[in-house]
Amino acid sequence: MRFLILLAFIAFASCNETQDDVIGDCFVAPDPERVCTEEAEPVCACNDLVYSNSCYAEKAGNLKWKSTNKNPGENCDYE
Repeated sequence: MRFLILLAFIAFASCNETQDDVIGDCFVAPDPERVCTEEAEPVCACNDLVYSNSCYAEKAGNLKWKSTNKNPGENCDYE
């Protein structure tokens, strides 16, 4: 009986594995291993922070961004 409960728990937990990484429609778990170039194409991400380019925005876990003229590290208004 314990084996069946354990098996059911493992099956349930593995089904939700990818959904745990998504936080709303804007964020996912950050990807600290991602390698980004140093090109300066600032973007305002959906967390209202400016990143030096879209790669850095994605690395921080943002799913959405738009171009901006602000400097990286500044606050912005994504909406």
